[in-house]
Order: sequence, then structure tokens, then C-alpha cells
Amino acid sequence: MRSAAFGLAVLAGAAAWSVAAAPVAHAADMSAGVPAVEPAPVVDRSREWTLTVGAYFMGQPEFAGADSYEFAVRPLFSISRAGSLDDFRSFYDNASIALIDTGNFQAGVVGKLNWRRKSSDYDGLRGLDNVDYAVEVGGYAQIFPADWMRLRGEVRYGFGGFDGVVADLAADFIYRPNVWGLTFSAGPRITLASSGYTDAYFGISDQESANAIALGNNLTPYEAGGGIYSYGVGGQVLKDFGNGFKGSVYAEYRYLADEAANSPIVVQNGDRNQVQAGVSLSYTFFLGFDTNPLTGGR
Repeated sequence: MRSAAFGLAVLAGAAAWSVAAAPVAHAADMSAGVPAVEPAPVVDRSREWTLTVGAYFMGQPEFAGADSYEFAVRPLFSISRAGSLDDFRSFYDNASIALIDTGNFQAGVVGKLNWRRKSSDYDGLRGLDNVDYAVEVGGYAQIFPADWMRLRGEVRYGFGGFDGVVADLAADFIYRPNVWGLTFSAGPRITLASSGYTDAYFGISDQESANAIALGNNLTPYEAGGGIYSYGVGGQVLKDFGNGFKGSVYAEYRYLADEAANSPIVVQNGDRNQVQAGVSLSYTFFLGFDTNPLTGGR
């Protein structure tokens, strides 16, 4: 009797196992017939090229060397790689396109537009000739010796309203507290200019002097030379709003050096202390490629 009961128990266990295993085997057969779903590829945009566009809104001197101020708007434009230290920018930077970008070093072309100076619009310039629009084109380079410091230099040749060379040199010390997407920065600046630039905006010819005096603007003849144009300091608070949007609050102070400051335009009708301050808003988006469209390199 015991052996018969044991045999029945074995048979019952085997039957239960076959019933339980059948759905599993069937499911395995079905899964074997379904092709595996490949996971979606992860797009690495850490080195894609980006375009930043925006504008600066500011108060600035009415003309170079003026002691009165006006509201102005300046475009903000740059092309560079994503995911590198060069996402930092300063008001002192002009519109640029990077040709070389390794992350902590960048070099490329840079440009700037100087608005026309119409002398009849300002009492301090009565009798002087107008200065036409000027375009400045050149090159720039910047490097981050450390993640808290950026050094940048621009050299531009101007034509139109003046013919000459202008160079801007700047150092920015950067602090990122990892709070609210804020970045703080400040540092020294210096600008050098050839006589072609300085004399166009600060020089006074004999004929201009005669015209000005006839209009009650006592400006004596003056010829401005080249050299150091100004030196000063600038700072900003940059805010990353996310989704490509950034804004800033900034201020720049320039102290005009002697070649510009000694002009009667400044001595009699202006101020060698020059301030620009305002806010900015920009948007950055991916261009969809990770090779340099101009050089073909990475």
C-alpha cells in the first residue's frame, strides 16, 4: 500500500509540474519569435556646435568721451561648441565665430559695428564733421587657464568711419556658486587703438575748429595719436534660466587714456570717465553637427 501511495504521489507531482511549466515554455517560444527591441541611441551633444543670439540693453555715453548718457541696444551673437568652458561670455566680447574650439581654448573671427556719429545731434560736437558708420573685422583668442579665469584678446581692423586698428584685452575672474544658475565675474580691461581710430573720434581739424567756434563751441584744433585708448574694469551677474535662455546684469567702467582724454571734446564738453551698464537676454540652440562647417575639423 505504501509503495502504491508513493507512486501515485510521484505521478501527481509530475502532472502538476507539466501543467505549470507549459505556459512558461509557451511564453518562451513566443518571446523567441519576437525580435529584440533596440534601445534608442543616446545623442551626445557635448561637442555639437551652437548658435547664440540675443541683445544687450544699456545706458551708455551719447558719444565717445561724452558726459551725458542715452539708451542703446547692441546685438549679441556667437557660434561655438557646446559643453565647454566657453559658454561663459562678457559684455566686453564682440560678435564672434569660433574656428578652433578645444573646450578651454578658442580662436576665430570677430566683428563689431560702430554707429554713425552725427555731430548736429549733440551740443558738445557742434561744428565738427560727422563720423560715418564703421565696421571692424578681425580675430580673437581666449583661454581658460583655470575654470575660474578667462583671458581674451581681440584685434580688429576698422574701415568706413575710420581706418585703423583696435585691440581689446580682458581678464575675467569667474565664480560659480551652483545656486540658482548664477555665475559672477569681474576683471580688468584695456583697449589700444591706432591714431586712425583715435583721431577720427577725438581729433579736431583747423576747419572743424573754425566751424565750431563760429557756432559758439570753443573747440581748438587737436590731433590725437595712437596707443592706449582706455583701461578699466567690468563685471556681471549671469543667470542661466534653462532651455537655452540666459540673462545678465552688467556694468563696464572705462578711464580714457591721455590721447583721447586730452582732446577738447572731452576736456571742455565731456568726461574721461565712461560707464556702460544694462541687462542682456540670449538664446542658444544646437546647429545639429559636431564638425566645424568652415574647416571640416572637430
